[in-house]
Amino acid sequence: MNAKLSRNRANPARMQSAPGDVTHSARRWWALLAIAASVLVVGLDLTVLNLALPSMAVSLHASTGDLQWIVDSYSLVLAALILPAGLLGDRYGRKRILVIALVLFGAASLACAYATSTGALIAARAVLGIGAAAIFPLALSVLPVLFEGADRQRAVAAIGGASMLSFPIGPIVGGYLLDHFWWGSVFLINVPVVVLALIAVVTLLPESRSAVRPRIDLAGLAVSSAGLVALTYGFIKAGQDGWSDGLAVGLIAAGVLALAVALPLVEGLVTRRGGQPLADLRLFKSASFRSGTILATLISFAMFGLFFALPQYFQDVRGANALGSGLRLLPLVGGMLIGMVGGTRLGTPRRSTAGGPATGPTGRPRRDGSTLQGMLASAR
Repeated sequence: MNAKLSRNRANPARMQSAPGDVTHSARRWWALLAIAASVLVVGLDLTVLNLALPSMAVSLHASTGDLQWIVDSYSLVLAALILPAGLLGDRYGRKRILVIALVLFGAASLACAYATSTGALIAARAVLGIGAAAIFPLALSVLPVLFEGADRQRAVAAIGGASMLSFPIGPIVGGYLLDHFWWGSVFLINVPVVVLALIAVVTLLPESRSAVRPRIDLAGLAVSSAGLVALTYGFIKAGQDGWSDGLAVGLIAAGVLALAVALPLVEGLVTRRGGQPLADLRLFKSASFRSGTILATLISFAMFGLFFALPQYFQDVRGANALGSGLRLLPLVGGMLIGMVGGTRLGTPRRSTAGGPATGPTGRPRRDGSTLQGMLASAR
């Protein structure tokens, strides 16, 4: 988000909100609990699905490429739309967009649970990503309407904690469900949480929007999304057909050109015309920012690659059940959380922007400490 929007969020006086002071009502904590729970299930859907992949491969006759798209369709859409979705809330009302997002997320969860083909599941996961893309930023941006002062900091910490808890909880909850029910159960756990969050948002949350109605950079969104999709498709196809495959190499090259060449040109044109670019690419002029982004991308490749491969190895090769597979992932999760906390304390928090610090490889949202700090800072 640009500085102007961040300042608007930080100062409730500069936001348009519905009448009635809720910042001293005890009910706001119940609203926070429901919103934090919805953020938790958004995070769970980034990790818990990997444990279900072996069962899905058998039930849906899915190839490795199909499984990769089932996983990536969610995180790709989430990464591409997370900033535009936040801007929609600023423009049309955060409560309104959050309600729509929760309804989409709940409906898509049901569609995922009862999908009968890989194509249907991939499409439903993409819709799930649309809902998640709005839930995650709006959960933070509504906090200034509900809380003031020290209470706001506690609320921000609760949202951040819910996001981080999804990593250790996901393998355990997913493993238990898969050992007792069918693979669709990992999606059905979203539904009751979404229903409770909807009730809380509708009844407890006042409407609010930014005093400045931001315009959405559709050109930047289209170019960045096309680049992310091309890169994702190219890497998946290269894994299936080899790195000498012409289509795979062409897709990867097209993705790199879209993100490294076309996107700066489009964003520069938007800026010269007085618009608000989706991504502040000037940050890449900083050597520390560039090196940090490259390092985070490489780490994310390794980390999410392990999350994809290890559950299948534990279950198909080592003969572990789903819960045992989830428990074997906990040392990896523990090391990652230690890195998050340590990195946050050692590094200087920076605000996140689109395309770089907020996303990892193939469009996966970064969940490391610096990104979390940047997102929390935008809610202050």
